[in-house]
Amino acid sequence: MISLENTKAGQAYRVTWMLGDYADYLKKTWNLSENDVMRVLYNNGRSMIVTFKGRKLALSADVARSVKLEAVTA
Repeated sequence: MISLENTKAGQAYRVTWMLGDYADYLKKTWNLSENDVMRVLYNNGRSMIVTFKGRKLALSADVARSVKLEAVTA
């Protein structure tokens, strides 16, 4: 399992679980949920851009820390 803040650009990941206030925000505002697959477009360690469910979202590292993922293998 890996935190979203530690992901690599170009890779796809499945959301395993989310925790904390930021997780509630992502669930309610962006409809992100467990088992969703997201692709990381950009990650410089402080901020990132991801896509999921046809949406593109920019996140800070503190928000990304609340999302735990597993790599999706083809």
